Amino acid sequence: MKKTLLTTMAATIILSSSLTAFAAPETMPDGTIFDAEYYAQSNPDVAAVLGTDKNALYQHYLNYGKAEGRLAYAEIQNTVIPTDSVLIEAGDENYLRMGYLMSGFDYSLTPVTENEYYTFENGTVVAHREPLKTPRISDPAADFVRSDWSKDSRYQAIKNAIIQMISEKGAGAEIDGETLNFTQYPRSKEERNTLDQLLKNLSVDLMKSGILESCYLSWSSADGYLYFEKWGYEMAVDIFANEVQATTSQYDKHPEIWNYTKRSRNELYDDSAEIDEGFGNDWGFWLQN
Repeated sequence: MKKTLLTTMAATIILSSSLTAFAAPETMPDGTIFDAEYYAQSNPDVAAVLGTDKNALYQHYLNYGKAEGRLAYAEIQNTVIPTDSVLIEAGDENYLRMGYLMSGFDYSLTPVTENEYYTFENGTVVAHREPLKTPRISDPAADFVRSDWSKDSRYQAIKNAIIQMISEKGAGAEIDGETLNFTQYPRSKEERNTLDQLLKNLSVDLMKSGILESCYLSWSSADGYLYFEKWGYEMAVDIFANEVQATTSQYDKHPEIWNYTKRSRNELYDDSAEIDEGFGNDWGFWLQN
């Protein structure tokens, strides 16, 4: 596309060299953050053909620019992103599921009601199933309530820390379970649930705005110890972002995420040769006599 633009210039539109301060980026109708003024200034080959029309520049970014590595707005650390630009739409919960899956975690849309395990008996693998007293819920969006948290100071603090991390590592860099320098101390189940909703909504907003391709944010103990309670100790935020850990079998069984990921099936690890349907689902485990 770059070569085509260069060779099809019939007239050159000269951009003012004095244009150095860019307008604040705005959130487009699909949730992507875009700064038309910056895009035109930074891509004179595009502006020479399309001019400075915001919609035309944005369509170029969507159709060609993003794939070519062109930035939608100025470097993150020098950009003030509006805090009141949360786009809430039906289906936003599937961003959560996509981010969770791409970070290497699988889930089920229905509660798991039985435990499945295997034993070796007389040289034969025998499957066992036992009902669970309390069904396991693994869907990351099971209790999700979509809402606008952008005015919350904790939301902004975590978001800014993530933006700073990405600016230091580079756009698109993978983040595998790194801990942010931000802690909270929930003292009740209600406080913990509030923090969970905050992270889930922030995760969706980061993906919809294009800051992260995929992400899963979770709370863990700040001291690294494993606690069985979900509150009553200091907690920090772990971030998994821009990863491609999902497999083809996981992709196939989760069509709900297909329209929310930027990755095609052929970009994922093909585990079809490794699947033995006789060994049950992810909740199973091995026991050897």
